[in-house]
Amino acid sequence: MKKPAATGPGGHRARMRQRIRMAGAYSLADYELLEVLLFAAIPRRDTKPQAKALLAHFGSLAAVLDASPARLRAAGLGPRGVAVMACPALAARRLAHADLRGRVLFTDMAALLAYCDRLPNHEPDGVRLFCLDSAGQLLADEVVPLGAAAPTCRAMLTRALELHAVSLITVRDMGADLPPPQGSAVDQHWSRMLYTHARLMGMDVQDCLVRGGGRTVSLRPVLRA
Repeated sequence: MKKPAATGPGGHRARMRQRIRMAGAYSLADYELLEVLLFAAIPRRDTKPQAKALLAHFGSLAAVLDASPARLRAAGLGPRGVAVMACPALAARRLAHADLRGRVLFTDMAALLAYCDRLPNHEPDGVRLFCLDSAGQLLADEVVPLGAAAPTCRAMLTRALELHAVSLITVRDMGADLPPPQGSAVDQHWSRMLYTHARLMGMDVQDCLVRGGGRTVSLRPVLRA
């Protein structure tokens, strides 16, 4: 006697996984791909309504996957969902410039800016953190969410310690907006805090840059004032 198909969210997930195994991910519609991604964030509920709501809100799968954490939260996604949705874009960005990582030497400002020019679109809600070894070789290139000064600095320094970094460089990209000539008061505040605490831990903050509208502002004079 044929066993009846499982019902409910568990049965639906099993069928979706089987479709991927048998026909590949290309067989899934855009909302179904989002459903599968949300499996990890929503363990025991139907994820189809959330997936369709995200598509309706952002207009396309690409827009959902490229949305910032703040925009995903505004669209009704919880913390676990926001974390899961960040993974595909992060993986794509890592693959896009994986050949650069591990062989980059930031010998001067020109080398740093040339590297930044090859990166994907700016992160409006984050600061890019470069961790370097004693030879100036890139150990990690990661985006840290930009919030209050203390948590932002803590997250950067924690990551730098994990990697045994010797020095740090940060870059905040404002997209088309021009940064003030000496950076904003907010940029100056968290950059000074980062520089001060990094020195106490035996690390050097080489520079904190703010880019936008074709202009790059160095906060190095502010840090060492």
